[in-house]
Amino acid sequence: MDQVDRTTLLARLARQIAEYGSDEPLETRLCRAYLAIVGGDGAAITLSYTEPSRVTLCATDDVAARLEDLQDVLGEGPGPTAYETEATMTADLRVDPGQWPLFTDAARKVPGVRTVYAVPMRPGQHAIGVLTVHQDAGDLPDGDRAQFLADAIGAALMKDPPPPVESDLDPGPWSTRARIHQAAGMVLMQLHISPTDAMALMRAHAFSHSITLAEVAEQITSRRLRFSDDTEDDAEHDAESER
Repeated sequence: MDQVDRTTLLARLARQIAEYGSDEPLETRLCRAYLAIVGGDGAAITLSYTEPSRVTLCATDDVAARLEDLQDVLGEGPGPTAYETEATMTADLRVDPGQWPLFTDAARKVPGVRTVYAVPMRPGQHAIGVLTVHQDAGDLPDGDRAQFLADAIGAALMKDPPPPVESDLDPGPWSTRARIHQAAGMVLMQLHISPTDAMALMRAHAFSHSITLAEVAEQITSRRLRFSDDTEDDAEHDAESER
């Protein structure tokens, strides 16, 4: 997947999040945006899947919540395996139970589920959690797109930005922070989202393109990167600058 495709997918993710408004938590909107882009009937985000600190941040529907509960109670399923192997796992409930017999048998009793796939979220060197999706019909999503978006969502959920990479940009700590806040404000105006959401999208972009948050901010403030196709906000900004 090239840089253009990555930027296009992230812009679509950003617009989907903005469309859902700010009434729901960011985690839920990320789940719903993921479904809108890659397809599926419901999804859940669970961090630290097989660890004592395991927590399900969101489930878009009762079926997704039930499937997460089954995997937690039974200790098996595509979610735990995806987290431990850091690879996408698929459970087709219409065929032989394979490596998850307990989960498959229990999941078959949940109405409206034929396939469950789990994609690890890897915003760093290791998976931080799993994005699990269920569907009753249709083809499985494109693996590269599904993995890329899962990793980007993982980066968006991190409280701290991904580790920085080497960069020629070195404007100093104070000017860097000012530029990042300015860029977040521009993203906020483009999409009409909260400052927290804007920073989350900037972190996702930084991770996905292996650049620093400062570099993302520079691209945004120089108008080389935008998360919206609407140019109205730029026109308003230019009008204000001329006053």
